[in-house]
Amino acid sequence: MLNTMNYDIDITKEPPADDTARQYYFIEKAKAYVQRESEELGRPLTFCVTTFGCQMNPVSVNY
Repeated sequence: MLNTMNYDIDITKEPPADDTARQYYFIEKAKAYVQRESEELGRPLTFCVTTFGCQMNPVSVNY
């Protein structure tokens, strides 16, 4: 089960000072932006993410 936090977010106001609430504020702003762009284009927006392997390769250290 996902841990969800319910914030009453008003994106017309200033971003909150609390870090978590601030992240949710900008997520809501991004959702509104994507929705607006999608409506203007008349189609859903899409994206593609390409990754190239793991960035957490171990580093060997000699002591």
